[in-house]
Amino acid sequence: MKVLNKDKAKGKAHGTMKKMKKKNRLMEQKATAERTENKRINAENRKIRREKEEGLEKVSQVAIVDFVKGMLLVEIEGKIEKRALLFEKSEITKTNLRDKFPTFEVKIYGENVKISKLKNFKEILEELIWKVEGIL
Repeated sequence: MKVLNKDKAKGKAHGTMKKMKKKNRLMEQKATAERTENKRINAENRKIRREKEEGLEKVSQVAIVDFVKGMLLVEIEGKIEKRALLFEKSEITKTNLRDKFPTFEVKIYGENVKISKLKNFKEILEELIWKVEGIL
């Protein structure tokens, strides 16, 4: 003899209930997939940020030594090297040089870096501006 469950829906209601359960199960699977995808994306972003911070930390150890004959002398890991200042020559005049000078860039470790990020920039700023004015 078969025992009938009195709580179980029958007929059309049973089909509707199955569809709702399937829909809920699929929504949960989709939400789980989205969460794992977000975790993966966040991990990649953290890795990129960490690498960028390490690069900036490495760049901040580079010291400005002097500016001679249109070249910036910088000390990288104990060696003094010449680097060209990168800036838009058409936008720079003697009047706006003081404002635009911190945005000048120099190529270090394969990337263009603002010279304001370099070590002892503030101490040598006035001397650098005076020497660059001579070139302009």
